[in-house]
Amino acid sequence: MSERKRDRNIYKVLTPDQCAQFQSGGVFRGSPADLEDGFIHLSRASQLKATLDKWYAQYAEVAVLEIDAAKIAAELKYEVSRGGAEFPHLFADLPFTAVGRVWLVSPDKGVYSLPKELKAD
Repeated sequence: MSERKRDRNIYKVLTPDQCAQFQSGGVFRGSPADLEDGFIHLSRASQLKATLDKWYAQYAEVAVLEIDAAKIAAELKYEVSRGGAEFPHLFADLPFTAVGRVWLVSPDKGVYSLPKELKAD
């Protein structure tokens, strides 16, 4: 990532089943797409709505997890991805201890609104 300030919080979107397994197991090893790519896909706050609309529009409900980036910093890398933007990628398992807030959100006609407490930068 460039020299700009790193994000305090980053976000992971999970299906409700994935989230329940994560909460009970304490560790998230990755979704099928994460496992295939070799890292856990994450989003910055400013990228989250587009991620939800692009990859999760077909779900009736998903969980948005707010992650304290400092708790996973050693294995976190920002890499150029969709549209030339730098996305956070975690090259390790995600511990539930790094998760702060969790929101359950649903799309309206395939379009998501972010939780009002979540401030996109």
